Amino acid sequence: MMWFINYFHIQILLIELLFCHHFQRREGFWLRFVPLTAVYCVLPFLIPDGYFYQGFVWGWFTFGFLIMFVLSGALIGYCFRMNLRQVIFYCCVSHTLQHMVHCLYRMTEHFWGLPAVPAQLVQLVYMALVCVFVWRLLRKHFRESDTVDVRNGPLLVFAGVSTLFIYVISYWTTSVEQDTVGVQIFDFTTCLLLVFILLDIFRIRRAEREQLIMQRLLRQEQEQHELSRATIEIINRKCHDLRHQIAALRNMDREERDRSISELENAVLIYDSFPKSGNDNVDLILAEKCMLAEEQHIAIRSVVDGEGLSFMRVDDLYSLLGNALDNAIEATRSEEREARRIITLYAARKGGMFSIHIENPCPRQPLFADGLPVTSKADTDYHGYGMRSMRYLCEKYGGALAASWEDGIFSLDMLFPSDASQ
Repeated sequence: MMWFINYFHIQILLIELLFCHHFQRREGFWLRFVPLTAVYCVLPFLIPDGYFYQGFVWGWFTFGFLIMFVLSGALIGYCFRMNLRQVIFYCCVSHTLQHMVHCLYRMTEHFWGLPAVPAQLVQLVYMALVCVFVWRLLRKHFRESDTVDVRNGPLLVFAGVSTLFIYVISYWTTSVEQDTVGVQIFDFTTCLLLVFILLDIFRIRRAEREQLIMQRLLRQEQEQHELSRATIEIINRKCHDLRHQIAALRNMDREERDRSISELENAVLIYDSFPKSGNDNVDLILAEKCMLAEEQHIAIRSVVDGEGLSFMRVDDLYSLLGNALDNAIEATRSEEREARRIITLYAARKGGMFSIHIENPCPRQPLFADGLPVTSKADTDYHGYGMRSMRYLCEKYGGALAASWEDGIFSLDMLFPSDASQ
């Protein structure tokens, strides 16, 4: 039983769990996972001849392995919050990787003529190497910030056909043709090629989907920018009219009315208190965000060299700075102590670079992945792309974006090369 892990269905399940461990677990996860996994693991041993039970064999083809493959997918789909397409995709990739382990084992066994115990040990080593490969692959390409959603039909068809191809060729060569080292090398190379093709297709589709969502966000923010400009212009005209009305009311000789008029005048002059950055578009963004923050009892303290941001297109500037301040305001709302509800914005040339630095209180440490905080909203299809959109805009102008959290303070830094800000 020490070689229990070398059985086909155990290896499949282990690789699938590596891929799926970062998915959200369903309610009562352990009550689902433990008993079902126990039944799944011992099931082949309860059936005479295991995978090769007579009822599972048709000619040279055995359905025993296929049945366990399907059951492994049902198990992870029942325990993790995954849709059918995700289950199919990761099961197919896991099956291909497991078959690579089998091919390496068979090549070694044939080439060296190893006895049973050393051969089983070698298979364990190969399984460990594949697990390390999967783990590094997940850390590099499939981080928790990713929306792991397989919606592309051709991708799923290719994954399914590839798995069936591997399955049929494997049992054809072992049951009908001669099982040689050359056949196993060809089989292994085919599996390796299929794995990389699958992962490349998945990454391409994911990148296309993210690009579409980013473009949608940029369009929405540009429309919001135009709406905000029109709104503030209307408010400014109203304030201008109110000033004339107030001036006329001052001719009345009532002390209480004068006091009220003075308060009204101070209120409509709120725009005069906004910082002037030297860039009308930056002033517009700051005015809108300051009004939004003030309604939620949040203060924005800013020192901004607006002229240094003139290298950006207006819509990009609004998307970048507006999105950053929106995120800061949303995070600061969770700070219960009003004295700490302060957002700091600094934007100026610094050391040959143009730097934008934003700090805001953030009581709970956010989860970071790929250097960016992960969205806490349930709808990850359309949320969570704001930070990526900001990083995309920074890179568009040759800059970089970095985020960090320390002692309840979230910091966002954006750096642009000197030739971009001049």
